[in-house]
Amino acid sequence: MSRRTKRDDDDHPVLTPKEDEAQRGTDPPGSFGHVDLPDGELDPDWQPGQAGDEAESLIKEIGGEHRPRREDVYPYLLIRAFSPGDRGARPTWPPRPCWESPDIALIDAGWTGPYDPSQLVASPTSGRSYRVFVRIWNLGLLPAMGVHVRAWAVNPGFFGGDPSNPAYQPVLIGGAMVHLEDRTRPGAMAVVELDHTWDIPPDLTGHECLMATVSCPLDEWNGVLDANNDRHVGQRNLTILAGAQSAKEMLFTLGAAVTRSGTLELVHGGAAVVPLLRGVLGTTKSEFGSAARLRAPDMKSLRLGVDIGTGRHLLTMFAVEGGWLVADSARVWTLAIEHGLVRDRGRHRTGGDGDGHPFAEPNGSRRLIEELGPDYYGEIGVVVDGDSGSALLEGLLHLWDLQSLDAVDLARAIAGDKPGAHLLRFAHTDPELEEVGGYSLTVIG
Repeated sequence: MSRRTKRDDDDHPVLTPKEDEAQRGTDPPGSFGHVDLPDGELDPDWQPGQAGDEAESLIKEIGGEHRPRREDVYPYLLIRAFSPGDRGARPTWPPRPCWESPDIALIDAGWTGPYDPSQLVASPTSGRSYRVFVRIWNLGLLPAMGVHVRAWAVNPGFFGGDPSNPAYQPVLIGGAMVHLEDRTRPGAMAVVELDHTWDIPPDLTGHECLMATVSCPLDEWNGVLDANNDRHVGQRNLTILAGAQSAKEMLFTLGAAVTRSGTLELVHGGAAVVPLLRGVLGTTKSEFGSAARLRAPDMKSLRLGVDIGTGRHLLTMFAVEGGWLVADSARVWTLAIEHGLVRDRGRHRTGGDGDGHPFAEPNGSRRLIEELGPDYYGEIGVVVDGDSGSALLEGLLHLWDLQSLDAVDLARAIAGDKPGAHLLRFAHTDPELEEVGGYSLTVIG
């Protein structure tokens, strides 16, 4: 038995050197003689086993299972890019346009009452003033305090978030500060009015792009107006025209915004027009009638374009030797099949390894046109010598056999005499400038 010296502040035994060696393991009971401690060097023939890898994988698996989602810890602010179904995943384009936000709304400044969906203005006009409202969301489980909401106006065109482009310089409209509750409470969503009206100068068109941002100390906006890559940013590049309203000015503006190294593609949005109009106009009667009664066209009955799964691809425009080529998508696709550039007429079969239609990817139609070569430009479209704005107008008049560019004439060219609302999405891609953007025109016939 070990001898012990009792001390007031220590109950541990005092061991003899022999007892200490036995308990430390240098001379354990039952051993014969001296036991050397390991020197720490590995056996030269040693090979690692799988236990370390398995432990690391297990740690990662357990950590992943228990790691909380961002919206479960902090506020998760959002301005929707589209409706319905947007929960903040970015980017959306392609295939979902990022410039059709239903959360930026306008009401004529002559209306002094509270926010009223029946007073919404879908197509503002120059020389007038509008109250600006932004619908914001908090999808997190923590309230958002000190939420800063702002909005800007940008020249109409294909603004893709690059502030260095002199053609697209944002002009601040105004801002507001609010609080949002967590997502379990009704106050997680709010329609916020800005502190200043949007006063459109008479020399502007009224078709300007509107941008809005939302930010708070625990969920900050990064400072870049890029709706495609940041859920804190909403973008509304949208004009709605009906009946005898002319689209000529709008189309010329969009055509003029096409760069020499860029490509303009026009796609019919199909059934997406209904949630878009209901999101922008509400379900009450508006300047275009009741959005609840507006119907999308039967895609099978459309007279133009190529079905690409997410809509119908209508035309492509880009600069070529001698001017601007405006090409009809259906003619391009027919010739591509005839020349074996695509495998077959299957809806989603292509010459590549993927299953998506080649026209569904930005610049996909241009790549096929360039494979066909200049000798076929006359068969697939028209080459217009002049500026790009005039080229788009002349190309549409020629390819679609139009007498005018009124909303009803455009709708009739697309779907005949069948009434409906048509969502025309103009997407511009410029690989040299690394810019991608779009603008949507809805015509109601």
